[in-house]
Amino acid sequence: MKNEQKTDFDSTHIFMFIIRWWKHLAIICLAAAIAAAIFSAPFFITPKYQSTVTMFPSQSVSLSRSVLGVAAGTRDFLQYGEIDDAERLLQVLGSSEIRSRIIERFNLIEHYEIPWDHQYLYTRVNREYLSNVSFRRTEFGAVEVNVRDKDPAMAAKIANEIAALVDTVQNEMRYERALLAYEAAKNQYDNTQQEIKKSEDSLRVIMKKGVYDYEGQTAMLFRQLAQDISAGNTRGVRALEQRLEDMGEHGGSFMHLTNYIKESSENLATAHRRYQEAKADLESFVSFKFIIDEAHESERKVYPVRWLIVVISTFAAGFLGVVILMIYNNLENKGIIKSKNKSKSEKK
Repeated sequence: MKNEQKTDFDSTHIFMFIIRWWKHLAIICLAAAIAAAIFSAPFFITPKYQSTVTMFPSQSVSLSRSVLGVAAGTRDFLQYGEIDDAERLLQVLGSSEIRSRIIERFNLIEHYEIPWDHQYLYTRVNREYLSNVSFRRTEFGAVEVNVRDKDPAMAAKIANEIAALVDTVQNEMRYERALLAYEAAKNQYDNTQQEIKKSEDSLRVIMKKGVYDYEGQTAMLFRQLAQDISAGNTRGVRALEQRLEDMGEHGGSFMHLTNYIKESSENLATAHRRYQEAKADLESFVSFKFIIDEAHESERKVYPVRWLIVVISTFAAGFLGVVILMIYNNLENKGIIKSKNKSKSEKK
């Protein structure tokens, strides 16, 4: 019962408190609302407009492997990327390389009205850039680029340029690695060609000496030698023995060069394929994104939200007013502060 009476008393006390001071609270809230509406106006807070680019990341694959069909089971570069691809895209979007190019291309130092003699010029412009440009991954796996600016046209241009620079920066990084692969593949291909040419030149010299089919010629000479021996053709036997001696002298080199050229020709085909792959990767410009929505000029500002500022300011001022008036009322009840009503009644 005591708790219920206390609760009723407290509720009644608060209600009576509000009834007593409602004019003061109304004046405080009204003044806060008017002040918030005034100080959130465009001549106090510069309004900003937002433009957004929405894109899906593409899968990170080698163009040569995907298009030329070099390896089975490779991912299709036309497919949308996965979470890892989106995270890589976000890292590139937030890189200092893109940030510095945007700042330079749109002359953001002057656009943000930062003095050129500012002590921390680049720190200031970077901080301003980061406060106006943001990136996020949506729940559907897409990536959004949001740009705010006092000029709606500038916001749209910056957002679209950031999206374009994603491919430029990633292809530049990719080019450095592709160049190393290309040079290695080209050297291997050129060296294999040179080795084959040297072997062919050496084989040509041997063939001029009459060795052009070692196994076939040797078998034929032995058959002819057997016939001359049986026929008693001494002169023919000596000529055939000399011929067989020449074949034995150059036959080993002939067989070695022939086998080497055959193996090297197979290696040359493999080296040529790798050379074509590396050249395709080097010369191709790969897109790492699929643009879903390009940025357009916004017709309505997104900052500041004046109604929200007014509501929060009014609520905060009303709450603060209640606290101050409760303190004042408590001090008044304890006699620390004399109210005007009491002083008037005492005079009477």
